[in-house]
Amino acid sequence: MAFTTIAVTGTFLQADNSTAATGNVTFIASTTMQDSSNNQIIAPTLSTGTLNGSGSISVNLTATDDSTTQPTGVTYEVTENIDGAGQNKYSIEVPSASNGATLDLADITPAVTPIITYSYATQAYVDSASTSAGGISFEAASGITATTVQAAIEEVRNRSKYTHDQSSPSTTWSITHSLGYKPNVAVVDTSDTLCFGDVDYTNDNALVVTFAQSFGGKAYLS
Repeated sequence: MAFTTIAVTGTFLQADNSTAATGNVTFIASTTMQDSSNNQIIAPTLSTGTLNGSGSISVNLTATDDSTTQPTGVTYEVTENIDGAGQNKYSIEVPSASNGATLDLADITPAVTPIITYSYATQAYVDSASTSAGGISFEAASGITATTVQAAIEEVRNRSKYTHDQSSPSTTWSITHSLGYKPNVAVVDTSDTLCFGDVDYTNDNALVVTFAQSFGGKAYLS
């Protein structure tokens, strides 16, 4: 089955319990979600809901518990940035069986055991161990040609991502890259709005993304 989309809503008021609050609420998944039945992958991407004149938001999120979604236990980190109030951060699950495909934040019990993802050493971290990462020798391996840590970081960084520019609107985006693996794919239109489509991996260096409507934009592979 395909991923289920749920509208997550919420209404925020000021302390007087009558005046609409202002600010925004952001959502980001704890890890990548995969649907092997349709060869679809959704990478964690920040979604922002800006409070309207009534203090309300509505943000479309992918459900975390569809029967063919892996891994199980994915959560969204929710960050409430309400003007005049302290930042509130917590994690939630988004059930596919939400009533009417809508889930209100006021009805949710925050999850306490989100999936943990690990961060690896960044260039800044390596730099802190030496005046410059470029001064740390590096023995090339696994196809890496760099001879210093800093150069290796740059080489791996450039090899692990690819941006496809779809200048002509189309319902089918054919993407050829040289990453050598089946990457995560995040697509935005020309207004930088996140869009979802069906991803079909032709091989480790080519894929096709199909959409219900024709549009142009960019696909970020990583």
